[in-house]
Amino acid sequence: MNNNLLIQEIKKKDVDVKYFSNKIIEDEDSRNEVVKHLLTNKDIMVYYHCYYVVSMASERRPDLFYMYWDDFVSLLKHRNSYHRDIGLTIIANLVSVDGRGYFDDIFEDYLRYIDDTKFMTAQCFLKNLVKIVKVREDLRPKIIETLLAVDEKASYPEKQRELLKYDILQIFDIIYMESNFKRSINSFIEDALNSKSPKTKKKAKELVKKYL
Repeated sequence: MNNNLLIQEIKKKDVDVKYFSNKIIEDEDSRNEVVKHLLTNKDIMVYYHCYYVVSMASERRPDLFYMYWDDFVSLLKHRNSYHRDIGLTIIANLVSVDGRGYFDDIFEDYLRYIDDTKFMTAQCFLKNLVKIVKVREDLRPKIIETLLAVDEKASYPEKQRELLKYDILQIFDIIYMESNFKRSINSFIEDALNSKSPKTKKKAKELVKKYL
């Protein structure tokens, strides 16, 4: 399959993401082409479908995509929130193979996406932070500190901040047993029992039964 045909197939509404993720894992030329279009193509059907493909492939074989680290980091400053979401997601996929410690250089900046100009990007940030807390235990204290301070750090209306707390509780659920911050996390969970978000309140009740 030549490169033009490859991109035309990926552009299709019913793209087989799994098939093409396998293809770019197996074939370096296809991998380079798909990453290139993810980064530079202005057609949302192209770059977003390329994102689906690269996201799946980089979760399975992050080592194959580490060479593009700087390219994905550049997306974090993109004016388009979709591109920032892409950067947040794929960087999180690559942290597990970050043998050179590149993530340490952007860690503080990465955490600032808890207050992105777009609320959905803040949600994307939290969903991807789950991957990072699993593999970077040394960063957990700063991550927990940031999450506990969501009401101060996130400038969204209260209703949206309460929605963010659901994703934060998801993270706390993963690290709770190994955390040295149980007292503070417990207080956060207890406060969330009174959340205006039914989803967050339900998760808080679940964690109370599980841990408190």
